[in-house]
Amino acid sequence: MLECSLQPIINKYYAGDHGNQPKYGVYTQQMYWGVKGYAKKVWVVAVKINLDYDKAKEVYETDDEIVQKCIEFLNVPPKSKYGKRRQRKPLYTFEPEPYQYKIVEKEDKKIISARLKIKEQKNKHFWKTGPSI
Repeated sequence: MLECSLQPIINKYYAGDHGNQPKYGVYTQQMYWGVKGYAKKVWVVAVKINLDYDKAKEVYETDDEIVQKCIEFLNVPPKSKYGKRRQRKPLYTFEPEPYQYKIVEKEDKKIISARLKIKEQKNKHFWKTGPSI
């Protein structure tokens, strides 16, 4: 399985309200007419995904496969700290298909800048909330 993580986004305007807890994405406020059910059942979050891109490129042929495997990894629930008694929920519930993505090279490292669809209007791991119509 391809290991990925979301890059923390520091927002200087909201940092005082939420303390030192990092946030990992931002709900976009613009309208996406191509997304069926947007602002009613589906919202879009802008995220940056960290991964070892060169290692992933050896295993997977296309960038689409790499992004889908990262989304699968991010949707896996964390291991329960109570053993097998309690099933944990995933931190993020992204849809398997990304809305849009781009491979970006920063400081000699490649990351994925993506807009992913999510079924939650408000998630504590992202800045702002999803717009409603």
